[in-house]
Amino acid sequence: MNVQDLLKRYGLNSRTSLYKRLNYLEMELAKNTDDKRFATPGQLKLLDQLHDHIKAGGSMATFALPSQVDVVSAESEQYSVQGEQSNNAKNGLQSEQQSEQHSVQPSNSEMLLESLVGAVIQNMNPPFNPLQKHLDLIKCEEKKILLTTKEVEEIIGRKPRKIKGESYGIIGGWKFIAKGRSGNQILWQVEQLKV
Repeated sequence: MNVQDLLKRYGLNSRTSLYKRLNYLEMELAKNTDDKRFATPGQLKLLDQLHDHIKAGGSMATFALPSQVDVVSAESEQYSVQGEQSNNAKNGLQSEQQSEQHSVQPSNSEMLLESLVGAVIQNMNPPFNPLQKHLDLIKCEEKKILLTTKEVEEIIGRKPRKIKGESYGIIGGWKFIAKGRSGNQILWQVEQLKV
């Protein structure tokens, strides 16, 4: 998938925002014969996971990168389990080769380790709760908490922007009112829009 298609797919307005994600994932897009950059299927899967995490209210910093786990059995044969982000995927290369399959019966410790790794992975990215951002914003409204631009972005997945000529912006049924500054960031008061 080329860069323009990636921008459309993730609803990004600039190449900079796409390349921030690619840099965070330590990923370099491959080049085709016309010297145009594109994402491989493995890279696309990882970018989709990051995008879903951000849409769910997470930030890049809280996204758990898949990692490589090596398991050595009692027979001293080494098994390698890799996430989508292997060294080849980082360099933009698509690895279609699978590790050689062993017909050795897994030991109890291997089965225990597999179930433990599965549980850890499941807890690293908790299930998506579409109402969580609203619950967080309700708490901020009730407690009259002012949020920085970065904090708002972590909660709703995007930065609030003021409407031209106004001191507030509206996103998803919420009004974000600029109330001052904290360092280089705007402080926002949150108000739920009334129907």
